Amino acid sequence: MLELTYVAATSRLDRLGIQERQVLQLIAHGQSDAAIGRQLGLSPLATEEISTRIFDKLGLEPSPYLSRRVLAVLTLRQAPAGATGARSRDAAH
Repeated sequence: MLELTYVAATSRLDRLGIQERQVLQLIAHGQSDAAIGRQLGLSPLATEEISTRIFDKLGLEPSPYLSRRVLAVLTLRQAPAGATGARSRDAAH
């Protein structure tokens, strides 16, 4: 069941805009919302809102055993090569 969650999320990566993909990559590298905000020049609130939007778009729901951040890492690791690259245009938020 767990594998289906992040495999299904992999098929939704194209729903993310450029900034959302940047944030997702940083989440997958273990950075906190505060660190991501500093790196991308975002307020803590903006970073948190983007993170929540990412998890919602990907359908990543936390479980008693795994956080959304762990599911994000698993999703990116499962994605085919090039699937996490930036798109030519940013999707609507």
